[in-house]
Amino acid sequence: MKVIAQTSGLQDALALAGSIVATRTPKPVLQCVKLIAADDTLTLMATDLEVGCRYQITAVKVEEPGEALIPADRLNGIVRESAGDESLTIETEKDACLVKGAGSKFKIFSYDPAEYPAIAEFPGEADFQIPTAVLTDMISKVLFATAKAHSHYAISGVLWEASGKKLQLVATDGHRLAQAKGSLAKAAQDVSAIVPAKLMSLIQRISDDADGALQVKILENQILVRTARVMLVSSLVQGNFPKYADVIPKECNRKAAIKTAEFEHRVRQAALLTNEESRGVKLSFQPKAVTLSSRAPETGEAEVQCPIALEGEPVDIGFNPSFLTDAMRVIGGDEISVEMSASNKPAVIKSGADFLYVLMPVDLG
Repeated sequence: MKVIAQTSGLQDALALAGSIVATRTPKPVLQCVKLIAADDTLTLMATDLEVGCRYQITAVKVEEPGEALIPADRLNGIVRESAGDESLTIETEKDACLVKGAGSKFKIFSYDPAEYPAIAEFPGEADFQIPTAVLTDMISKVLFATAKAHSHYAISGVLWEASGKKLQLVATDGHRLAQAKGSLAKAAQDVSAIVPAKLMSLIQRISDDADGALQVKILENQILVRTARVMLVSSLVQGNFPKYADVIPKECNRKAAIKTAEFEHRVRQAALLTNEESRGVKLSFQPKAVTLSSRAPETGEAEVQCPIALEGEPVDIGFNPSFLTDAMRVIGGDEISVEMSASNKPAVIKSGADFLYVLMPVDLG
């Protein structure tokens, strides 16, 4: 194999691949990326056996078709430190790979490409298409609410539900639930799957083509996502996702309209005087203002106010401030609606028609 590739294209491909390859594994080949040069295209492949990618680089000149299997961190480091070179030449030589720049030459010991695990290709037609910008916005609005470590493995992923021209994403960690909705570019077959958080993060990383569309295919135990340059594949999370519809309050007799930015600011202020033992902020909702207060033994107390418009009776309720600010960061809208029924019942935060956030209250004693 011998190929001359644009350095910037290699950097983008290796940055993505480097986030996929296994860093700790008894199998050295899983710490590698596979290069395939053919038909004026360099395809870079990476996998950790759960998630994989195929990344096509077309800004190349293939002088000799072939394959190579190279340690990802070594190649990534060489390409990163060759940013000043417009292009790099990659050439195989027996059990090694040569990388040449304008004033540099590296020899990396390589492996047999035949030893690398197969990475699926996108099979047939997509189940649905969605604008890249729409999906990445939806992901940002739910991914933070997934369980980081939980015995209920299903909630470590995000539930995808597609039907007609609508896609819905739902995530929960047992204390809160985030739901985002978006419109598809092409009508979907009805599909439902629990997608790993790692793949969701990778989709955000390939979203630089904001004007394009992502094609999605969901199989029995895999999901495949494709753009013009990149194809991602991942195993699905197995198990049953919680019946999230049962968690969303049907009726709330109190509703507060609040400016998003100011509310986030006030929550952050109130959280300054909390600690691990008293990780809660009390919110006292009155007709024209909500008072946020906190206290921590041996630390002090805080009390701040934020203007609101409240429909319904006043109510006091406590929340984990981090759970509130997590949602505020991703909402995007200028105003939110906080809907409540009682101090010991879940509250609902809404922004427009496409985002909903259910939050369990905390007992402040």
